[in-house]
Amino acid sequence: MSKAFRFSRRLIDALPAHLADTKAREDEYSDIEVSGLKLLVNRQGRKFFYLRYTFQGRKRSMKLGDYGVIDVAEARTMALQHKAMLSKGVDPQETDTSAGMTFRQFVHGHYLPHAKASKRSAKDDESKFRIHLFPRFGNAVMTSITRQEIQRYHDELRTSKAPATANRHLALLKRCFNLAILWGYMEANPAKGIRMHTENNQSQRFLSVDEARRLWAALDSERNQTAANAIKLMLLSGVRRQEALDAKWSDVDLEAKLWRLPMTKSGKQRFVMLNDAAVNLLLALPRSTSGYIFPGEKEGKPLNNPRRAFRRALTAAGVDTIRIHDLRHTFASLAINHGASLYEVQHLLGHASSRTTQRYAHLASDNLRRASAHVAELVTR
Repeated sequence: MSKAFRFSRRLIDALPAHLADTKAREDEYSDIEVSGLKLLVNRQGRKFFYLRYTFQGRKRSMKLGDYGVIDVAEARTMALQHKAMLSKGVDPQETDTSAGMTFRQFVHGHYLPHAKASKRSAKDDESKFRIHLFPRFGNAVMTSITRQEIQRYHDELRTSKAPATANRHLALLKRCFNLAILWGYMEANPAKGIRMHTENNQSQRFLSVDEARRLWAALDSERNQTAANAIKLMLLSGVRRQEALDAKWSDVDLEAKLWRLPMTKSGKQRFVMLNDAAVNLLLALPRSTSGYIFPGEKEGKPLNNPRRAFRRALTAAGVDTIRIHDLRHTFASLAINHGASLYEVQHLLGHASSRTTQRYAHLASDNLRRASAHVAELVTR
């Protein structure tokens, strides 16, 4: 096999151990996708990812991690992060834990580049770091941050913010330290074992059937029909606001009644099953040259925000105290109240975990009673 190839799991797994009767200690292979990314294979067959680079005229190398502990995609991400630091005149090895890498250095040099490449909510993370986490932990060396300090921060945040907000900060800290461990910068996660606060601030505002029908009628008369149709699609599909606004005709198959979301909140694609009403809504819409289903005023851009149209429609419908995101909750509640299971709603909404769908569990009580009554009828008949 050539010493230079596009790294993949299949090809790396097939690589043999380095021959014992040669002077060299390892075989070295190069990735043709990311320059400088190497894979070393020793005589025992163990495989390691390395980055070779030149800094200030000196050739240097640094270990990224063992193959199997990190995969090809992670190795490429790490290599690109280090190369980005080199482009700024910074030697990535100088930010290693041996040199006392601070929390701020890790976030800017490692976490955020990775998040921007893999998370749709990277901007939200960046805001949390800038406003809250950097003032508290920014100048601290990563390995010096203690579990007690994180617990204190988590508890203090609970006194000024909602429990869910404090929990999102803790989850972000846990993720940062887990990645630092994965990438070889530290050995233990100081946020591990700290429990989330009980959340009691989750919205439970759902439109009733009557309210939903009144809102639909009000949207028919809304002067901004582009925004009105976007809101209707949210109500008919349960998608998030930004997912609807970013929708493109190229991602919709009206014959198959499927809508592909190329990038969701979790950073993964998923498919939305379109009901007949949603299909008919889309069939009636004009096609814009931008490719967006709901084009905005700026050329080549999608609709920015339908909030004003939503408020006007709510006023016309006589409905109050509801947010656009509550349309997603309404979709779930109406589905459950008309026979859908929590499992079905989980997949309709694209929840990665069934725990997220549990907020609707109390709505399924009538379905459970009907199921129980059906069992009783079968047994006692």
